[in-house]
Amino acid sequence: MAFRNWRIGMHIQQDHIAIVALLLERSRWALRRWWSIPLMPGTVRQGIVVDVESLARQLQPWRRELPLQHQACIAFPAARTLQKQLPRPQISLRESEQATWIASAMAQQLEMPASSLCVDYVDARAADGWRVTAAQRLDINVLGQLASRLKLKVVGIVPDASALGAFFPWLPVEVQGLAWRDEASWLWATADSWGCCPCSDVPSFPGLVSRVNAGEFRLCNSASLDGQNFDAWSVIHRLQPPLPARGDSFTVALGLALGAGQP
Repeated sequence: MAFRNWRIGMHIQQDHIAIVALLLERSRWALRRWWSIPLMPGTVRQGIVVDVESLARQLQPWRRELPLQHQACIAFPAARTLQKQLPRPQISLRESEQATWIASAMAQQLEMPASSLCVDYVDARAADGWRVTAAQRLDINVLGQLASRLKLKVVGIVPDASALGAFFPWLPVEVQGLAWRDEASWLWATADSWGCCPCSDVPSFPGLVSRVNAGEFRLCNSASLDGQNFDAWSVIHRLQPPLPARGDSFTVALGLALGAGQP
């Protein structure tokens, strides 16, 4: 088919939604479409969609532009997650038991019912344990409800900061991390961690690099900054102009699309 399988990245921001559609052609990425959809004030509060039904209605014309074959990955605000390191228990766990044990351990630490949390985990490289990310299930469900109303084929709801990790194959070997910012906050990622912080706490890129203290970083920015920038659009082999005027605001959406469907 002409459409084949589009990889969709959707980043819901405070005043607009940045969306990109990519297609993998002969091991290279091609841009199919991009959308910048403005949002009414109050649609998003603290990173969470307030009125799912209203937003779903607004996005229906966009949804009709998507092919049947697509995989969508939606950003979730890293600021609404909690990350912890959990050591492995002294007892031996089968792989099928790990998820239950980790969810229970996080629930105990947070003093919340395990059923109220969505928990994901990866092996911690620096220690014998897991790096665990938790979010409130109600927050995740909001995006799930939006996707359901739009009949999107969602393959992941991913912390926005972690999406920056999709660009690492294109970074020089001496670079350990990437950072991106909007008007209110910084997002950053390294090979084994990610996070966010308010711009009011760290107003400058050098200040963020010093705070994270994880080696050399690049700023996701299309403008030249003495070689310290990384243009996220540069990883796309085939671009179809015109490109968005606010191209840097699509960085997370591009990262989501690059990673959509990957294990």
